[in-house]
Amino acid sequence: MGWLDRFPGRKRTDGPEALTSVQPGDQIQAGGETWNVTAVLFYKDAGSEWPVVKIERGVDSAWLALEEGEIVRYDHLDLPVGPDGRATWQGRTYARAEVGTATVSRVLGSADAVPGDGLSYQVLRSQGDDRAWLSVETWNSGFVEVSAGRLWPVDKIVAAARSR
Repeated sequence: MGWLDRFPGRKRTDGPEALTSVQPGDQIQAGGETWNVTAVLFYKDAGSEWPVVKIERGVDSAWLALEEGEIVRYDHLDLPVGPDGRATWQGRTYARAEVGTATVSRVLGSADAVPGDGLSYQVLRSQGDDRAWLSVETWNSGFVEVSAGRLWPVDKIVAAARSR
């Protein structure tokens, strides 16, 4: 436990499930780097609601999600995806393996989304790559976000002091 964790209001949380309760101002530590949580979007579909967490470190940013009990990191890619749901990345072809729709139900922090914004998403997988996959979000506004997803081991999540 770090010395900052001893201050009232700051607590260390263990386990990937802690990602579901992070808020802007919290910190995520992984691989010797500290990332700041700047926003949390809550996506909702017909059966569930889940948070997607924006982290930043300097000029770098990424998004985190809890998927099947594991923390997944998504990094932006400038990559075209065909209408057939196929893309080529790092010499491999990725094909559409999953599709769905979601709506933003809540927003914490600063993000380019508001409650009610909708999107469709695709997950593209490659038989030659079992460590990463591609995510394609097509927002109702027409904006398309392509990112590479991969499991991301987090060392710890530190909650910021909250005013009561």
